[in-house]
Amino acid sequence: MSVQPSRAEAGRSDGTSTAKSPGAPQAAGGATVAGSSALGWSTLLAEVPLFGALSQRHLRHVVGLVELRRFRPGATVVRAGGAGDAFYLVLGGSARVEPVTGRGKVLTAGEYFGELALLDGAPRSATVTAVDVLTVGRISRTAFSGLLRGEPAVAVGLLRGLVAVVRDLQGAHD
Repeated sequence: MSVQPSRAEAGRSDGTSTAKSPGAPQAAGGATVAGSSALGWSTLLAEVPLFGALSQRHLRHVVGLVELRRFRPGATVVRAGGAGDAFYLVLGGSARVEPVTGRGKVLTAGEYFGELALLDGAPRSATVTAVDVLTVGRISRTAFSGLLRGEPAVAVGLLRGLVAVVRDLQGAHD
């Protein structure tokens, strides 16, 4: 997916641009993500294990929370030790993840980070930096918590997704 550039992005000095999306996410200035639709976003989010057990209806509710953000090369997306306040799905470009301990890696389109931040808000365990022009879909913890309060059935679906993750981890250590 690619985001059509907008005039609103040209003047930003912090290396980012933001847009809120009802249904199909949009870039700053109202440009839509090429090839995006609510169904397409639901499909992308369903690939994230945490969201994998959600119904299409509940995935559409989550899609409604997505904000598109674009970062210039070298811009910091999140910093290790910072607030775990959002989930990010890489839509275009690439991002370098540098954990406090352990080996770093590069994320590309379809990969994600911060999913557990939606649930616990723990401090970030890594710094993530844009390698090149990076476009992400971001879901804030605050908005997600509001969804869980308003739609408790979403929380039940998330529990199923978490159980699947735990079972996969247990299988990896057997």
